[in-house]
Amino acid sequence: MATKIIVQLPVTGAVGTDEDFDLRTHLERELNLALRTEEAGECDRSEIDGGWMRFWLVNGVDPAQTLEIVKDVLARDNLLPRAVIALETCHDVDTDDIDREILWPVQPAAAVGLA
Repeated sequence: MATKIIVQLPVTGAVGTDEDFDLRTHLERELNLALRTEEAGECDRSEIDGGWMRFWLVNGVDPAQTLEIVKDVLARDNLLPRAVIALETCHDVDTDDIDREILWPVQPAAAVGLA
């Protein structure tokens, strides 16, 4: 099974502002640096769309380790309270069969959604 972590932050408007774009660039660089330093994966891609900034983190062996690294990077910029972090698991046999689990914030599953 392949896994990836998705990090999601709200932006201003549907496609964000110039400041949101700058933040996306900054976070992509910081996430890549932190993950690669710990050999815990990399940022595969990012986007701003539909009022959200998203980052797809791949090639991490230990989702718990990757989560802690991501939380640390976001906390440095005081962004952790705004973040939604999810683990996405794609099954080998049926690649359309995807499970998503919200890792952060820690709340009942029905209370937080991933856009």
